[in-house]
Amino acid sequence: MFAPSALTPWLHGDAEAITVTTYPTLDSTSTAARRALAAGATPPFAFIADTQTAGVGRRGKRFFSPATTGLYMTVAFAPPAALPLELLTPAAGVALQAAIQHQFGVTTQIKWVNDLLLAGHKVAGILAEAVPAPMRVLLGTGINLAPSAASPTTPIDLPLGTLLPTAPATDPRPQLAGTFLSDFFTLLQTPAAIMPAYRAHAAWLGERVTLTGAGAPASGRLVGFSDDGALQLTTANGSITAHTGSIRRAD
Repeated sequence: MFAPSALTPWLHGDAEAITVTTYPTLDSTSTAARRALAAGATPPFAFIADTQTAGVGRRGKRFFSPATTGLYMTVAFAPPAALPLELLTPAAGVALQAAIQHQFGVTTQIKWVNDLLLAGHKVAGILAEAVPAPMRVLLGTGINLAPSAASPTTPIDLPLGTLLPTAPATDPRPQLAGTFLSDFFTLLQTPAAIMPAYRAHAAWLGERVTLTGAGAPASGRLVGFSDDGALQLTTANGSITAHTGSIRRAD
């Protein structure tokens, strides 16, 4: 596992204040960060693990975390007072998409609300969790960098993919983690820039999708996203605006 100092050349602006700790193994970077906050740790700080034994995904799902082939990270921070919390996950998607494009020349798409896709396969997931009193945010990211010999033990709602066809000779994770954190914290200072950038890289715009997790399932055409990050769907029964849920391509 790389040392925390490996991120230093890539941390800029507000991200320079982040205390980074790296681990060979954690149950979950998000779970560990939550424990650290409860024990009095002062944000901003980031935990990065080489592998997770109980990686946490959205809606209580497990996040597949094979050793050395992925980047598993959670950053704990106090969000800017002027930033709507609904924009945290879109901002993370935008920053991660940009960091991947810059480093690898790979163009991913952002699937509402928290995944990155490459050629229709999931290559990254994002999970933002609020910890109140005082308000703190745990932002977890899991990125599939290269193929692994291991396989998921629980069902995955999307086919898994990787950013790279094979593991590179030099570990790309310090640069990716540092660039993502720097881009993310810079973006938080300009909320008006988040959704225009999100729309430019959104997956499935104009296509028929099925929305679940926001009441009764609904199918229709994905027509856009509002300035607060909500999905906009046109169905046979009218328009739907959803702030939570999940989408898949309609059958």
